[in-house]
Amino acid sequence: MTQSSAFSARSSGGATANSRPSTLLGSGLARLAPWSDWIVLIITAAALYPMFGRSSDMAPFYSTAARCILRGEALLNCLPPYPYQPALAIFFIPIAFLPAVLQRLIWYVIFIGCLVLAVRLTEAIAERIYPGSTRGQNLFWLRTIMLITCGKHFLDVVTYASHDPLSLALIMFATWALFNGREAVGGLWLAVAAAIRASPLIYLPYLVLKRRLLACVVFIVAFLAVSLIPDVIGALRGGHTGYFTDWLRQVVGPAIVPGTSSNLVFWDIWNGANLYNQSLRGLINRFATGPVFGLTPTTILIVVDGIFAAIVGVLLLKSPRRREYVGIDTAVLLIAMLALSPMTSRYHYIFVLPAVILATAATIADPRMRTLGIFVLAASFLLREGTSNDLVGGRITDFAYAYGFMPLGAIALYIIFGAILWAWHPPGLSAVDDKAETATTRTPSDKWVHAPAERA
Repeated sequence: MTQSSAFSARSSGGATANSRPSTLLGSGLARLAPWSDWIVLIITAAALYPMFGRSSDMAPFYSTAARCILRGEALLNCLPPYPYQPALAIFFIPIAFLPAVLQRLIWYVIFIGCLVLAVRLTEAIAERIYPGSTRGQNLFWLRTIMLITCGKHFLDVVTYASHDPLSLALIMFATWALFNGREAVGGLWLAVAAAIRASPLIYLPYLVLKRRLLACVVFIVAFLAVSLIPDVIGALRGGHTGYFTDWLRQVVGPAIVPGTSSNLVFWDIWNGANLYNQSLRGLINRFATGPVFGLTPTTILIVVDGIFAAIVGVLLLKSPRRREYVGIDTAVLLIAMLALSPMTSRYHYIFVLPAVILATAATIADPRMRTLGIFVLAASFLLREGTSNDLVGGRITDFAYAYGFMPLGAIALYIIFGAILWAWHPPGLSAVDDKAETATTRTPSDKWVHAPAERA
């Protein structure tokens, strides 16, 4: 009996000892589970850095522009290939004098962080518009579809390491601020985004259309203030003071009118028959090299851009003038930025990301949108990515680029947003509409009846 008891005690002790590591492991995994997304993200970003971030020259390129401004030199004399707004270079002053390897690493961390911020802010807006679309299995499917349908855009922007993720994050900060009724903050973030990348200037007429006057005023003042910072630095250092006007005269002016020329080194690449210019202008430049049916290329471009702008205008006019719809408006405007820009490269298509997330959230969370959303998302994916990658071969890829499949794939998402605005209003916004309608249609007696419950 004694031996049996001793054996039992040793057995139970061994079992306890063996179970202790598994218990600690299970406890550790349980604690890490809420952070699993971040762990996967960090590991993936670290794994991609040797392939993409380490070889990129964009951080040193932007930093060179920053040093030009600090030395008081004219940008297009100091750095002729620089086509961007002078204010962009200001962001790189803190790293301008670091070794190039550190500049690349710091910039890689920043623009990966900007991509994450853009995704999370869009998901937060999607959850408010389509409740439940970012919870449980829906979140898994939302991010899976996003990665599949936008994976090439992620790789393109990471490969080039451009400042587009920074601009996109600023736009989504502004959208989130406007979505929550903070007009001044929204106008400020939009102004900063427009000061480093011209395309967000499309938000100014939008703010006027929606009569967000405070946001308009802040936008104009902040845009001019940020844009003139390089001139202020040049004046304080006794150097060049015409950075902003130089950019307007040498880059913006010629870019507005088709058929014009410039002595800038990048001009022919931007405005010629460039296979990689995936804007409507690029499409017209490739096929309207001369008069077509008696119409000049300039006239054709004006007509095409005018028709597209009218479609955008109809969507924005149909969108209610309420802050809850600003997320949908942003998706529409970001696609318009890509289509109407004089030069839209492949890596610029990261701006379609919020539209894809919102369209996917609508497809997942709203049964009314399911069939239409699946077909439109599939068609958009095939046009934007499925017909222009290494898997389909160079011939099909060149065909897709030549015939503007990428802008058509982005514009196709307007079908979903048109359905949202015309037919199937989002559940989250419909609930708000119902509450507003109930509040406006109450009789005085109803008001007194419901008042105690509302106060409670």
